[in-house]
Amino acid sequence: MAGLEAIWKCARDDLTIGRGQADVFLWEHSARVARSAAMIADLPEVASRRVDLPALVAAALYHDAGWASQYQEGLIERCEILSRPTNDLQRELGAGLMEERLTDLLSRQSLDTAAASIRQLTARDNPRLEAQVLAEADNLNAIGALSFWLTVRRHSNEGKGIQAAIDTWQRRKEYSFWEARISESFRFAPVQELAQQRLKQFGEFMDALARQHRSEDVAGLAGLDPSTVEATLPSFT
Repeated sequence: MAGLEAIWKCARDDLTIGRGQADVFLWEHSARVARSAAMIADLPEVASRRVDLPALVAAALYHDAGWASQYQEGLIERCEILSRPTNDLQRELGAGLMEERLTDLLSRQSLDTAAASIRQLTARDNPRLEAQVLAEADNLNAIGALSFWLTVRRHSNEGKGIQAAIDTWQRRKEYSFWEARISESFRFAPVQELAQQRLKQFGEFMDALARQHRSEDVAGLAGLDPSTVEATLPSFT
């Protein structure tokens, strides 16, 4: 990431919401996607095609920056940030903010590449390599344990608890939601394999969470049958 410090600092200023007790949720997400994208760019099947790394990192940092723009304009509340999929308008706002803020930090060619990569992020037939890598990194960050933090944030804003997160996981598991998403979301085999590993690990975590939420491990400690406890004590719903 050497040589990109100024871009990184500018993005952190733009994506950290509020001052004082600042909200770094959007910034951490964006930085994580940028780090993943830069590493994916080192895969042999990508590196051989000469990706524009400064453009890729800039696009990754600002791909969801439209949320910050809308918050600054008073159009959304802080708790709404990343609460639903980013739409075309928000991508346009993010690309515009990036073009404004990084005009002196990127070459014109790299700036144009980065802006186009943000605007065309969800186009499945996009031939632009930087947009492909960005989509790969963004999709990867939606798979596995990282997705749980977003789920918790969303549910807590709605006044819901752990049971809601468990129910969401179970529904998606029943309909093979994550398997379908992994099958459709990745172009590069190594990243798809990593997504499958993350899903497996996340499934193990969610199973443990559900057991602990129902105090099944405590029942085992006391030599009780969890189903008997469930039948004699009130549930969460």
